[in-house]
Amino acid sequence: RALRERELLSQSIFALYLNVSKNLISDWERGIKKPSGTALRLLNLVDKKGIDAIA
Repeated sequence: RALRERELLSQSIFALYLNVSKNLISDWERGIKKPSGTALRLLNLVDKKGIDAIA
């Protein structure tokens, strides 16, 4: 959640950037599921370089 909020994005928009559902973003933020695979790599890239790195 902190990463998404730092980038000033809603769950819906963040989900579009990562090509996942808004519900999955919500599950990650609530600790129900953990990101993996491509989504995890994209999250790491956004964390290091900002959302523009994947836009």
